[in-house]
Amino acid sequence: MTTLFINGSSRTAGNTVALGERLLTDIPHQTIHLIDQHLNFDCDYRDTGHPQADPSDDYQQLMARFATADDIVLGTPVYWYNMTGQLKTFVDRWFDSFTTGFPFAGKRLYLVVVGADDPQHKALGIGQSLQDSCDWLKMTYMGATIVTADGPHDVAQMAQLPADFTALRERLLAATAVVSRETKSN
Repeated sequence: MTTLFINGSSRTAGNTVALGERLLTDIPHQTIHLIDQHLNFDCDYRDTGHPQADPSDDYQQLMARFATADDIVLGTPVYWYNMTGQLKTFVDRWFDSFTTGFPFAGKRLYLVVVGADDPQHKALGIGQSLQDSCDWLKMTYMGATIVTADGPHDVAQMAQLPADFTALRERLLAATAVVSRETKSN
């Protein structure tokens, strides 16, 4: 498995999932709904002698799946001008993995965002924080698509998605085609 969709929405069948699944049409992938996972907040144990890890939740199992993916699609609605708490907690926990040498480098990260009220403006911080995180972890931030939708099935019913969606899908298709060719030749 080389593509993983991580849904940060509290809905497992809402607009965020619909947007992610449309992006991933005809691309083999697995989907993880963070709302179905138990994730504790990050605790900073530097300089304490305590390991930077928390084995009491689902984080290590999530990262085992993350490790097998070349392409990671993160999805979130806009909540108070940011990503959801579920997704933020997951991203914060990357620090645990970083401190133990997790292989982030070379992974490609894509972002899908849905919001009802001017998400193109209100979601800017989400993309920037993930781009900065990718830079630090040596992952490649491939870009974002941001869609305006309010009703629970709006994205699924959209006949046309914005240009940034098409561009992001083309980047994802090109990346997964390269991985597919490499896998077949090995």
